[in-house]
Amino acid sequence: MAQHPIKRYLPKSLLGRAILILLFPIIFIEIVVGIAFIQRHFEQVTNQMSEGIAFEIIYIQKETERGLTEKLSDDILLNKLSNLGEEFGFEVSFLKEKNFTRQTKIGLIDLSGKTFVKNLKEKLKRPSSFDLSDPRNVLIQVQFDQGVLEFKISRKRISASNPHQLLVLMLFVTILLVILSLIILKNQIRPIGKLAKAAEAFGKGQFIEFRPGGSDEVRRAGIAFMAMRARIERQIKQRTQMLSGVSHDLRTPLTRLKLALTLESKSDEIKEMLEDVNSMEAMLDEFLEFSKSNVNEKTQKTNIYEFVESIVNKNKKHFKNLVLEISKSLEKSFSMSIRTNGLKRAIQNIIDNSITYGKNISFKINKEKNNLIFEIEDDGIGIEEKDYEIAFHPFTRLDKSRNQNNHSGVGLGLSIANDVIRMHGGQLSLYKSTALGGLGVRIRLPI
Repeated sequence: MAQHPIKRYLPKSLLGRAILILLFPIIFIEIVVGIAFIQRHFEQVTNQMSEGIAFEIIYIQKETERGLTEKLSDDILLNKLSNLGEEFGFEVSFLKEKNFTRQTKIGLIDLSGKTFVKNLKEKLKRPSSFDLSDPRNVLIQVQFDQGVLEFKISRKRISASNPHQLLVLMLFVTILLVILSLIILKNQIRPIGKLAKAAEAFGKGQFIEFRPGGSDEVRRAGIAFMAMRARIERQIKQRTQMLSGVSHDLRTPLTRLKLALTLESKSDEIKEMLEDVNSMEAMLDEFLEFSKSNVNEKTQKTNIYEFVESIVNKNKKHFKNLVLEISKSLEKSFSMSIRTNGLKRAIQNIIDNSITYGKNISFKINKEKNNLIFEIEDDGIGIEEKDYEIAFHPFTRLDKSRNQNNHSGVGLGLSIANDVIRMHGGQLSLYKSTALGGLGVRIRLPI
């Protein structure tokens, strides 16, 4: 099923999704409130301030017209305008014969400036120019026939002081609330993470201490997990004890039977019966090994490089055609928690099968991002693909394929190996070897 495109961008963890659920409405509310505040502030407050300045400019403009009509001298006119400017709090000058360019210089995000210019243009009857490029002062020019009336007004006069205080306060409160919420969320989600870690470890055959905590729902889930873990461990222990008991009980009469047959005459029938008894003993040994399933063995940190070399060196003493290939991705110092004896027994069972049915064996180890992979291949006759699943069943002997040469075995090698790999949380699979042509066995263990 195709994944929705949006899901690819969503956080994977529960904490990440909880943060997203928390932040999205807060940010949305902040934006709405911020827009409403800006609109109200810059439209209403700036309108009021621009109306006051417009009234003052119009008054000075009329006084200038009167002075020009009365043909006052330049000094008297400039002195009069200067005094008016001081009363209103800005600089005023009249520039004769100055070239006038009608223009407006204003920033793209200067909302208060745009509102101010809009209001003044509506009230000033004469051609005017506005320059708001200076963040400290506003320059306004009004055209007369005799020259240009120029106003230099402080920027503080056209916008309220500290208009960002509310926004800063909102942002500060939001950050504080988010931090407090994150602390609470992490405390609520931490028990879920511990539960997941305990379940994952149990799936790998490891045991870690776990105490239920958190909310009632999470606590109930933790208690249910502990009860389930206890039941599974109890069932495994009962199975092990029962199968071990059966195997031991059968070994005694078989030993007596073997001894009795040994004392009998060496007829062909007696030899056949002894062979049957020996086969039954071998079956009991494998059955006992299968029943144990390494339940009692604890995991321990093991150097994988040395672990693999010890297995290969042991087998090379009696089988020279075993080739070991270790990928460069596996460092010599790499270690991981495994049931050392159990995993060694599982790999040895697979190698024994390959030695029995093949003449050449390839043993490859590769480390991926989250998995350690073992691949054991041989050049034997192999197993048909349709029988791969059946090969893992206990006491299964595929007589038409790898057993056609009457090799011994009771069909527990792959079952034991599969059981051990599953206890490590891994996966065992079969495939046809492209390099050697026989059977390939792949072990995938989570790191």
